[in-house]
This record gives sequence, C-alpha cells and structure tokens, in this order.
Amino acid sequence: MCVSSTINNLGSPAAKFCFYLPSPPILPKNWRCGAPDAISQIIELNGNHWRKILTIMAKITAPDDNWKVYRDTRLLKRDEQILIASSRLSSQAQWHFITGGASQKQLQPETKDLVFQALDSADKLAFNGGRILKVPYLDYRQYPNELVAQTRELLQH
Repeated sequence: MCVSSTINNLGSPAAKFCFYLPSPPILPKNWRCGAPDAISQIIELNGNHWRKILTIMAKITAPDDNWKVYRDTRLLKRDEQILIASSRLSSQAQWHFITGGASQKQLQPETKDLVFQALDSADKLAFNGGRILKVPYLDYRQYPNELVAQTRELLQH
C-alpha cells in the first residue's frame, strides 16, 4: 500500500526496492503515489528527466518485459520507494540502489565498511554481495539497457 508522498520519500514505505536519488521531482499539490495517474503527473510536471528515471526504475523492477504498463500503473505503489538525499539506508527494503555519485557520497557513512565489487568492465555497476548496489544515475546514457539487463539478472538470484 502506497501511503507516503513527502518530498523526501516517494512510494511505498514497505517497498522491497529502494532507489536513492539526490533531488526530488516537483510534485503537484495533494499528489498521492497511490493515485492511478501518479506517475504521469510526475512526468508531466518534470519532463523527460523524470520520465527517464521512472522508466529505468520500471525496467529494473517490472516482473516481466512489459515495463511501460508497469511504470504507468504500478510503479511506486507497492514494491518501489525513492528516498531523496538520504543519509541512511531503508530498514525495510530488500534491495538498495544507490544511484550516482551524489547519492553514493551521501550514503558513504552507511556503506564505508562494505566491500563492493564491480560487475561490469566500465565499473558502473558495483555489488556488495548482499543486496546493495551502487549504480549509475538513472539516465539512458549512464544506465543503458545492457546494464539494466545485468541488474535484472542479479535480482533473480
């Protein structure tokens, strides 16, 4: 159940996937993540930048290849959460995606004792062997479909 809609916490507080981002989208007044058009409202107000972010999230977390329908109808409603400028990892999430350098720096006190191993030759995707990933910022150029596929494969194990 999606009950959270503060500017620093978007999505389900009990989500199994938590994405850490450095800055929030603009939200319409009285926005609710459980609303049927919640994602389209974010995209409408924030444009292509947030469409890319939400699309990559959906490509990673959708249960099948139909990520567009998933993004538009189910994203952030149950299984995903976005924490903005967080200095702490979610205690509820099963998987953590620390996106980009700014979020990695913000969460460094939480992750400094963890060992991350690169999963790709460009050192864009790093995994701690548990359930924490350091990933590129959620943009197509930085997080191409090959890395999305590699991330999805990791989630299956």
